[in-house]
Amino acid sequence: MTRFAARQVLVVAVLKTALNLAFANRYGWQRDELYYAVAGRHLQGGYVEFPPVTALLSALARLLFGYSLVGFRLFAILAGAASIVVAALVARELGGGVRAQVIAAAGVALAPILLATNGLFQPVSFDSLATMVVLWLALRLALGRGSWPLLGLAVGIGLETKYTLSIPLVLLVATFLVWRRDALRPAGVALAAAIAAALLAPNLVWEAQHDWVSVHFFVHPPGSATDETRPQFILNVLLLVAIVGIPVVAAGIVRLHRTRAARPIAWTIVGSVLAYLVLGGKSYYAAPEVLFALAAGAVPFESWATRGRLRAAVAVYAVVDLVALPIGLPVLPLSTANAHGVIAARTDYQDEIGWPQLARTVERNATGANVVLTSNYGEAGALDLFGRRLPPVATPDVTFRYWRPPAAGRRAVLVGFSSTLATFCTGYHVVAHIAMPVKNQERGEPIARCALTSSLSQLWPSLVARFGE
Repeated sequence: MTRFAARQVLVVAVLKTALNLAFANRYGWQRDELYYAVAGRHLQGGYVEFPPVTALLSALARLLFGYSLVGFRLFAILAGAASIVVAALVARELGGGVRAQVIAAAGVALAPILLATNGLFQPVSFDSLATMVVLWLALRLALGRGSWPLLGLAVGIGLETKYTLSIPLVLLVATFLVWRRDALRPAGVALAAAIAAALLAPNLVWEAQHDWVSVHFFVHPPGSATDETRPQFILNVLLLVAIVGIPVVAAGIVRLHRTRAARPIAWTIVGSVLAYLVLGGKSYYAAPEVLFALAAGAVPFESWATRGRLRAAVAVYAVVDLVALPIGLPVLPLSTANAHGVIAARTDYQDEIGWPQLARTVERNATGANVVLTSNYGEAGALDLFGRRLPPVATPDVTFRYWRPPAAGRRAVLVGFSSTLATFCTGYHVVAHIAMPVKNQERGEPIARCALTSSLSQLWPSLVARFGE
């Protein structure tokens, strides 16, 4: 096996990390990040839409950095740096020398999906790393130099990071049974499964105690601002590597397929992308599989890429990245980005702006109230993080349903509930509207006062049934 190009790969990872860090504090906390920040104060075995690793990392970020947004996002940025290292290791496993490893690292580092997702503290960054590690360890096993305990550890941590890893895991088992049954040593498989099951146990216990709420959530998912039609899914998968990287991805899949020992990995990648397409998943679910194939494709690409061809490919990739950069990273000032439609083009940006102002508006209108009831987790998270001297804040949305605070009295401030929705209270009257600097889901929604028809604890089951997602 060729030596690992540690120094060169480290340079690529450091440069990518520096780029993300440079803009990590540009706009503000994103809606989902507010949720994860609160989740970090409620450590438990599971959450409605995600397993516990994200909340554990949130708690660690708060312990190390307080509520520094840069410190919070540092974990996602470091996950991206680690993914770059794994990409180089994949190229090395397939016989790639220093040049191929650097190509793999740079290709993954500059992939638009990694630039964009690593800028926010969200499970997708951690999931991409976990999935790439699992595929890399499976590749090593297929090539006869892997470790079953390490694979079990990676699978357990990966499933506690994001449930979407279950798709490539099922396909890995199926494809190994078809093409590499000889590699499935019973003792090794049993040990890996036992380690993974032990790590997953806290989540399974939590799910059983909460009526398998995550299963119900994913079987009947709510609408999302990032929902895609199936043609949009296909286009967005191509855009994961700026379209120009797709030939390298294809070359990686072909290389894995032609390497008989590694054939299960090739079909796991193809099958995972098709499964997400058929099952209605989002395009970014396929990011780790596509990035893994890109890394594998660096090996045949190295053979094709003369100096001139490499320069041309780098130039095209760089131009596409530069054009798309304001969408992936908040490089533009807010006013400029808003004026040129960049904010409107990416919902993540829309959801990063205006949360402290929302908290100030609610504060001005919450005098004498016993509870603040919000319509979604973003509003609740913003009031939790930025609110001062507020009554208890509650929402039946997602995992917040399990964190209902004690509230004495029925005088309520409602955030985001229209009069037609607020049938659980009387005397509804609007006292303000949410004023956001940019157009987003919250802008213009009412802030109202009313009297609850019963105590919050009595109303809670019906609120969860009606508004919980």
